[in-house]
Amino acid sequence: MPKSQIPDLPNELLSKIIEHLGEESALYLGSLMRTGKRGYELFHQPYILKRCNVTPIVDETSSGIRNFGNFRNFFLKCVEVGNIEAIYLEGLHLSTTLGVEEAIKVLESNLPTQKLSTLAVGIFYVCLGKEMEATYTLEQFAADHCSAFKLDPIFEMGDELQWRLLTFHAPYSNTYDKTFKFPEYDFL
Repeated sequence: MPKSQIPDLPNELLSKIIEHLGEESALYLGSLMRTGKRGYELFHQPYILKRCNVTPIVDETSSGIRNFGNFRNFFLKCVEVGNIEAIYLEGLHLSTTLGVEEAIKVLESNLPTQKLSTLAVGIFYVCLGKEMEATYTLEQFAADHCSAFKLDPIFEMGDELQWRLLTFHAPYSNTYDKTFKFPEYDFL
């Protein structure tokens, strides 16, 4: 089978095509990456990696971003350039493999702008028994992302967080039983 080649399109046009495909789904970019040095270099431009939609990779197979997974290197490049969704998913992945302390370190770069990261960090602080940090983070979450008297979106975010953790095979071992402490302050 002959090696795929990219037509003689200008780099600017090809970059725009790659950018639009990546925004739709990072899965669409695989064949472009394998078209040689030019495609590989265009594909790995930081502004493209930062805007890539990596969620379909995790939806397809969450094991793809684990160590030695097919998408691990690409996924880490997205995290390194500040792809907000990749940072969120990497934080959840780390919470199930290395612990919530490591997850918090990664997720903090998304605070307070990304609501799911903010909620996850608040919950992780509750698990660790860090009452002051949990209170501050959850107050920040409430101020930035919650409309008064609308709990349904919060429940949906909680369901999304729980579902994502399950796809990363979160352990059911009650790991944080001794430290779990819900904040006593009134913040919601």
